[in-house]
Amino acid sequence: MKLKKANILLALLSIIIMLTSCDNVFEFSPYEANVKNANRNTTAKNLQLIKDIQVNSDTFKFAFVTDNHFHYNSLKTVIDDINRRNEILFVLFGGDITHQGLLKEYQIFHDILRNLHKPYLTVIGNHDYLSNGELVYKQMFGDYNYSFDFNNNKFVIFDDVVWESNKNPDFDWLSTQLYDNQLFNQVIVIAHIPPFSDPFDNDMEQKYKSIMQENNVQLSMHGHVHSYSFERVYDDSVSYLTVPDLKEPIYCIINVYNKSFDFELKEL
Repeated sequence: MKLKKANILLALLSIIIMLTSCDNVFEFSPYEANVKNANRNTTAKNLQLIKDIQVNSDTFKFAFVTDNHFHYNSLKTVIDDINRRNEILFVLFGGDITHQGLLKEYQIFHDILRNLHKPYLTVIGNHDYLSNGELVYKQMFGDYNYSFDFNNNKFVIFDDVVWESNKNPDFDWLSTQLYDNQLFNQVIVIAHIPPFSDPFDNDMEQKYKSIMQENNVQLSMHGHVHSYSFERVYDDSVSYLTVPDLKEPIYCIINVYNKSFDFELKEL
């Protein structure tokens, strides 16, 4: 009997030691959102790096990558290719950087991006809202909606996730950001979901289309649909670009000129 009690006490002591010595015992919980301090506020850090880039011409290049999900090998391949291209100044990620919105997935993405030699920015995707992903994204990156200027061009990053976020896109914020932009060479919007796909209903689609049309937007960039398309979807001057997911290593290089742009799809 004494031996049995001793074994029980030893087992309890082992459990206590494990719980007090391991910081990440519950790391894989879908509700874990405790981002390490070193990995927080990534957006603000990279915005400062972009601000510090010196450009001596109206022409520059940036990369657009989207829908990583769990395709980490493809992501690494794309990052390696971008690093070899000195002309690419920064990288934009179009959402779904995770598949289930788990802290571990965010950490893997963040660790892979440590090898990128350029500043990068993200927009939140619908998969990034799953589990406790909304809170993790907020801690690791920052605001869901933000904008920045670069070389007299305006970039607006917009959270347009509907179903998984249980909220409507903040079209008032978007309108305010795009108002009175005539002084910029070009205006580019990045949002995960294209307005002409689910889950946008007709009212939301028309709202997004009208805001783009009325506010000097040249290019609206998206992921979500896992396929390539480039067209003027509506009867206006706004071009819509969707880029495939990273099931295979593929991304887009955008060439920005004084008052125009073009791009190339890179399949690796």
